[in-house]
Amino acid sequence: MLNLILKDILIQKKTLGFVGLYILILSIAFQSIGAGAFIGIIIAVTYQLVVTAGSHEDKAGADIIMNSLPLSRREIVISKYLSVIAYGLLAVLGYMAFSLVINLIPISVKISPITPENMALAFTGIMVMNSIYYPVYFKAGYVKSRIISFILYFVFFFGLMALFGVMNINGTGAMLNTVTGLLSGMNKVQFFLILTGGTLIFTLGSCILSIKFYNGREF
Repeated sequence: MLNLILKDILIQKKTLGFVGLYILILSIAFQSIGAGAFIGIIIAVTYQLVVTAGSHEDKAGADIIMNSLPLSRREIVISKYLSVIAYGLLAVLGYMAFSLVINLIPISVKISPITPENMALAFTGIMVMNSIYYPVYFKAGYVKSRIISFILYFVFFFGLMALFGVMNINGTGAMLNTVTGLLSGMNKVQFFLILTGGTLIFTLGSCILSIKFYNGREF
């Protein structure tokens, strides 16, 4: 399983080399939305890594190769979901390195802070987005699922950015207070427990569906 995750990362070494550039461009573009910039950047970088991995595998005919190896289709599917988490962590590490560099040089780029709240929202976004995408990917293959990934990216990425822009907040705290205030006496801890639990259940259901679809595919 770990080897499959490492394979997904290593096949796109060139893309990883441009992560810093992506973060720089997006940080400049999202100067006005405060903490929302971090969430948008993590979603954007993770999306890029997911799509690039799928593209490389499609060109190399990886499905046929992997299905000829002593690997179960269940393992292949689960590794893809775990790879999303790995991509998200790589995006966070890249963002942290970028923030350190920016703090050391005289450049007027505002860095959105990393907080437990926006980390949770960023990973919720990438897991939900890819939990919708992967059942289609494993049912129809990379080429036929590209339009779905493109639509999901615009819905999650630009929709989220528009939400932060309209609310005109400087961090996720105000938004969370507004959301949790609408719920009956729920505090932030309870809200995030429900958010995390709901995301895990949704991802598990998606994974089970993807395994079912992939087991039924012919190559």
